[in-house]
Amino acid sequence: MKIFLTTVAGSATRFSESVGKPTVKCIYNREDPNKTLLNHMLTQAKDYDIFVIVGGFLISELEKYIDEVLTEEQKNKIILVDNKFYKEYGSGWSLYLGVKAVFDKFGTDFDEILFAEGDLFVDDESMNSVMNTSNSVITINSEAIRAKKAVALYYDLDNVPHYIYDTSHGQLKIDEPFTAIYNSGQIWKFADSRLLFDTTEDIEPSKHEGTNLVLINEYFQRLARAGKEIDVIPMKTWINCNTINDFVTAGL
Repeated sequence: MKIFLTTVAGSATRFSESVGKPTVKCIYNREDPNKTLLNHMLTQAKDYDIFVIVGGFLISELEKYIDEVLTEEQKNKIILVDNKFYKEYGSGWSLYLGVKAVFDKFGTDFDEILFAEGDLFVDDESMNSVMNTSNSVITINSEAIRAKKAVALYYDLDNVPHYIYDTSHGQLKIDEPFTAIYNSGQIWKFADSRLLFDTTEDIEPSKHEGTNLVLINEYFQRLARAGKEIDVIPMKTWINCNTINDFVTAGL
């Protein structure tokens, strides 16, 4: 069983400001309600068995969109999770609630979780490359690495991956030698269900309240240290949709 997970709980302040009103970014559309980030992702993941969507901000609007716009086939696959602490906690809590919902329902009896942050637009070919491998996946993009925007990925001298991100968008700092550095594509595949479960359980609950990079870092570092293969897949078209102009660029 393959599971697609996306987190869309945040209030998207910058995006709402560009629209002129509070807006759930993943269901925003200019003319056609089918042309949304959420529907684009779910269409790309059409062959997945389960869709886990973690909402929070204006979740009633998200529920209405799912009910009125998505197809019956899509709706029948959806597990909608309500992150009631989207204001108080960081992105890590949404990811935690999403994977917890999977474990609560299926245990570790699944093949993979493909996790994509909910404000991304990527091309079909790149997404297919992620979906078609059986290994765990780290994605990268070709944008410049700038502290005000980027989630940076670097590899230490033992070829172990590390993610760094500054929530204040001020600076990125690496305190050790490294062999490579990339801009994260913010899409990951967890193909070892048992390792993901153990990693999630081993992290102190309070640490899940911060960035989702806590769980992501720990999972991929354990995988690398165990000598298991990790595919690194570049995204050809990658747009982090923070404003209306980004939607125009994405063709939505």
